[in-house]
Amino acid sequence: MTLTLWIFLAFEVLGASSEVRQFFLKQASGQDCQTLQLGESWISQSPITCQRECMSRYSENCQAVVYNGQIGNCRPGSIAFGPIEKVTTSIPESGSSDKLYYVRQPIPPCNTSNNFALYDVCGTSACLYLSTSVADNYSHARLLCSQMNSRLFVGNTMAKFSMFWYTTKTYMNVNTYIGLQDIDVEGNFVWENGEPLSDEQYQYIWLPEEPSNGAGDQNCAVIQHAMYPENFGIDDDQCYWKKYYVCERCEQC
Repeated sequence: MTLTLWIFLAFEVLGASSEVRQFFLKQASGQDCQTLQLGESWISQSPITCQRECMSRYSENCQAVVYNGQIGNCRPGSIAFGPIEKVTTSIPESGSSDKLYYVRQPIPPCNTSNNFALYDVCGTSACLYLSTSVADNYSHARLLCSQMNSRLFVGNTMAKFSMFWYTTKTYMNVNTYIGLQDIDVEGNFVWENGEPLSDEQYQYIWLPEEPSNGAGDQNCAVIQHAMYPENFGIDDDQCYWKKYYVCERCEQC
């Protein structure tokens, strides 16, 4: 059983002595959550002083720290995320006994009608509907989401994409549409919010040798949990297949 440890932290913002921000730090192992190191490490007496110093040095960019309790080594980190196979610079490193402590991100409002619910991975939350039946195709999945005042899931950050991958793996474990496609211009993948897939994300989001555009008409992104159960990443596939889908309820939908 995984041990959950929350640490309460009240942090006074530099330059605003009357403003105190309250955080809860959650402990996780490197097998569950990771982060990207922001700079050089230092020695701290505890995870709390480690986090305080991190926020003092890096302000809001510091969303996690990696701490070794035996020697007091503190490493500053950005936002936490579930481990991503192709991101090899994340910390804690594989096999490390260091613990990661992360700040939970702002929780989005979640109208739980139509079986929407909040899901969280490593402090990043989203209000999601996990389909229990297949859509006829990508366009149908998009329509079903819009009818519930939502959209196909947009995984446009490292934290959001890893949250989607681990959530669908844990609760669905089937081949699932994600809101990413290159229907209009081949090779130019665009999220459902209109944002193009970034060059950085392109490097880690795909399965090996994907996107391939096999048969010349693979324009919709799919997480292939059923087909490739052990592989992290997405595949481009034909948009006409019946598949499960995930809707995201958000302020911009």
